[in-house]
Amino acid sequence: MASYFDELHVEEDEMPTVRLERLTRETFRMLFDHDPARYGDIINFQNTPPASKSEIEKLKTPSFEELIDEQCRICLSQYQVNDKALNMPCKHIFHENCLKTWLEKSNFCPLCKFELKTDNEMYELYKQELKNRQSREDNIAQLHDSMFS
Repeated sequence: MASYFDELHVEEDEMPTVRLERLTRETFRMLFDHDPARYGDIINFQNTPPASKSEIEKLKTPSFEELIDEQCRICLSQYQVNDKALNMPCKHIFHENCLKTWLEKSNFCPLCKFELKTDNEMYELYKQELKNRQSREDNIAQLHDSMFS
């Protein structure tokens, strides 16, 4: 019976090096051949660019009736009669100052992660690539299902 090292075609003293090389190779493959479905999304919500100024300007002011018995989910204060508020496209409402401060640091709703556009071209290209990749995978799955069902 061949020894463990003979089966792997390495010498006993080479073994740690081989493991290190394999681990390094796997790490680089994971980083450079990034597949969000397998490894998760590299871009996390702490590193997203701020929302575009033009997108922030498009946000609408809600009516006071929408604010009754509500509180801002950023500062947790009740809305008062003269408070200025903004409505996100996802329909979540926040104090104007709270939301603008938030959107200067990130491009998503603090409650549901709905994303506004950014001025960062690379980030927008990355999001588009993820969308395209998902669409291709959905098309392949649909084709597969139609062939084998």
